[in-house]
Amino acid sequence: MIHQFHQKLRNVLLDRTATPGTASWRTASKGPPGRAAGPGKGSPWYFSFWPLQIGGWGLNFLVPVLFLVTGSVTDPSYLCYAFTRPLNGFLITLALRPCCSWAFGRFANRWLLVPVFVPVSLLLSSVDMMGVNRLILAGGLPSVEMDSWTSIFFMRTATFMIWMLLYFGIKSFKLHAEIEREFQQSELKLLRSQVNPHFLFNALATIMAVRKDEEMVSQVTQSLADYLRFSLAQDSQDQFKHPLGQEVTALENYLLVEKMRFQEKLETRIGVSEEACAAQVPTALIQPLLENAIKYGQKTSPPPLCIAIEARLEEGRLRLMVENTGRWVEPHGPDSTGLGIANLRKRLYLLYGDQAQLTFDRTGTAVRAQVSLPVSGTA
Repeated sequence: MIHQFHQKLRNVLLDRTATPGTASWRTASKGPPGRAAGPGKGSPWYFSFWPLQIGGWGLNFLVPVLFLVTGSVTDPSYLCYAFTRPLNGFLITLALRPCCSWAFGRFANRWLLVPVFVPVSLLLSSVDMMGVNRLILAGGLPSVEMDSWTSIFFMRTATFMIWMLLYFGIKSFKLHAEIEREFQQSELKLLRSQVNPHFLFNALATIMAVRKDEEMVSQVTQSLADYLRFSLAQDSQDQFKHPLGQEVTALENYLLVEKMRFQEKLETRIGVSEEACAAQVPTALIQPLLENAIKYGQKTSPPPLCIAIEARLEEGRLRLMVENTGRWVEPHGPDSTGLGIANLRKRLYLLYGDQAQLTFDRTGTAVRAQVSLPVSGTA
């Protein structure tokens, strides 16, 4: 149960369910690790200091209220201790916060500070109890018995220790989550940057193949320019996701380039539902699968090479299929680098973890790549 809570809290802090998609890793943090990234860019608001501070001490305030309502405690001195506990605790820890924040930034190994929590908690509890005791005496009330006073003292000491442990623990957890998120986003940017050069190389090879036909060169160049315009738009917006329909439209230009190259030796079919077109998906989701289908299909398939792209939504998941005629080529074999598929697998894992799957079905006459991933929103 603790492990499940840890994973859930980690996912929330990583924002794995916003854009990019369920995994909303969602927008790269612009500030240095440990600083707030602004609304919508850092941890959820309810994990910030003030909601936790007010909520925690507010729950503590319910205890004396419960004593008063049920009548389980009627002694005015004990009720004074009970009602001043959350109020004094709130004010004292509020004053303690700058010191803890300084210590958190000053020491790399923060858990070495844990032994210091004991004397600090004893000191704070002593100050708290002395203040309450003076208030009781000033009101003409009798002091509580020594045994009860000692119990209250150590209870408040434990409360201050728990507060400091939670402060350093939550702050460390948030810092770790932010660093991990920034690392993941940096790796995503690097992986995404590897896709476009691969496509550009293929397009330039096509232009070289038809260089003697000026009209075809013009059409190929225009299709290449349209695709690169789409790609640059994604980079300029610093996006890791976009509607699937945008990539489908852009890949029509890619297929036009390949159609000019292979002529009647290539046949394509695209069947993407309107709901699937609106789904937010990782950038360059179909492209590496399509490139592989053309690259290895044209080597192993009898003409014409037939390629089909289909996508639909089923029960909150996107089902994408890219199928080509031909035979399966083992990754990292003599005719395969495996970079495109490895790149896609890693990007899917970074964005969705184990929630996304990329599988291949092969027969003697066809190869089918299938992607299944959760969809949390539409365009």
